[in-house]
Amino acid sequence: MARNRFVKPQTVRLDISDGDWIEVKKELNAGEHRRVFGRLVKDMRAGERAQLDPEQVGLTKVVEYLVAWSLENNGKPVEITEDAINSLDAQTFGEIVKAIDEHETRVDAEIEARKNDTGGEKASSPTSPSLAA
Repeated sequence: MARNRFVKPQTVRLDISDGDWIEVKKELNAGEHRRVFGRLVKDMRAGERAQLDPEQVGLTKVVEYLVAWSLENNGKPVEITEDAINSLDAQTFGEIVKAIDEHETRVDAEIEARKNDTGGEKASSPTSPSLAA
């Protein structure tokens, strides 16, 4: 059976400190991956390493992954916007980046495991075994 090559929209809740949480996309689609990379790269020339925009490091991934959060400001819920993300204290921003990075690593490992899983069956040989022994 052919695998589904489209990202199914799903979210995952990740706990952060002080009883707060963030909700993130389980997996980014191709367009979201391109936006993360496109906003992160400041300059790119053939045969040279891409030059990153330091202001975008971490931010581009958070913007694409983050769906909801429990964060409040003076007891009031805060809508997720790029300005709100930029207004976080550095420790909280770093904690969110780390949680998303760890989530992405787990999901990548799950995807790799599924690709390598044959459902417990041995892969069939491309040719039949010889009857002459």
